[in-house]
Amino acid sequence: MRAIKDFVEGMFKSKKTRQEVQETIDVLIQMLTEKAEDLQEQGMTESEAIDKTIAEFGDADDFYHPHMEREKKRHIRKKTVKHYKNDLLFASLSTLLIIAMMAFINIALNHYFEVWLLWFIIPSLGILFWPLSLLYKLLNRKGE
Repeated sequence: MRAIKDFVEGMFKSKKTRQEVQETIDVLIQMLTEKAEDLQEQGMTESEAIDKTIAEFGDADDFYHPHMEREKKRHIRKKTVKHYKNDLLFASLSTLLIIAMMAFINIALNHYFEVWLLWFIIPSLGILFWPLSLLYKLLNRKGE
C-alpha cells in the first residue's frame, strides 16, 4: 500500500501549508487503503486494486474544490468600513432627494388648497431611519 501513500502525499506536495493538511493526508491514506483492501477481498490483485482505487479517487483539486469555492464566497461577502461609508452616503443623499421632492409637492399643492399643511414632515421622519440605521452599522464596524 506504499503506492497509495505516495499518491496521496504527491497530491498535496504543492500545497504551501503542509502541516495543516497532514490530518487530511492521513485520513485519505487510510480511506484509500481500506478501499483497496476491500477490492482485494473481492478477488482483485493488489496492484489492480490500488490502480482502480487511485483512478476512482481523482486528484486533490476535486477533493478541495467545493471547500475553496465556499471560502471565496465568504471572503467576497465581507463588507469593509469603506462599503458602509458608501452605503451611508448613498442613503443620505437619497433621503435628502426624497424629502426635497415631498416638500416641493407639499408646497405646490398648498397653493390649490386654502389650508397650509406640512404633511411631508411625518414621512420625512420615517425616511430618516434609513441613513440612521446605516450609520449605526458603520459605527459598529469601526468598533471591531
